[in-house]
Amino acid sequence: MANIKERRVIAIIDAPEISLTENENAGDVLIKFYCALGWNCEDTLDPCKVRTTEAVYNRLYDLVLEKWPDSVGAGMFMVNNAPGVDAHIPPNKVHLLEGWTIPPVKELAEC
Repeated sequence: MANIKERRVIAIIDAPEISLTENENAGDVLIKFYCALGWNCEDTLDPCKVRTTEAVYNRLYDLVLEKWPDSVGAGMFMVNNAPGVDAHIPPNKVHLLEGWTIPPVKELAEC
């Protein structure tokens, strides 16, 4: 398997500012983040192919933690669903790697 840094960056985007309303939950942080990057909520999303800075990651984590005050649970949620962090990414940027979203497979017509 190729190293993540060797995979092709298809877009470099300013990190979106995310906020939650009182009635939204911790999971909405990442849904809003990925939608702001261009995810349509239908395609399969691979968070390993979304890379950002430690500062952006920490902002997302802080928002999750506000709604989910269990730091272990919030941390595990982030590890499994949040974008990865790379030191070489410029401040406040997000790199989208090839294959970060995959359209759903269309059903084959019956013969």
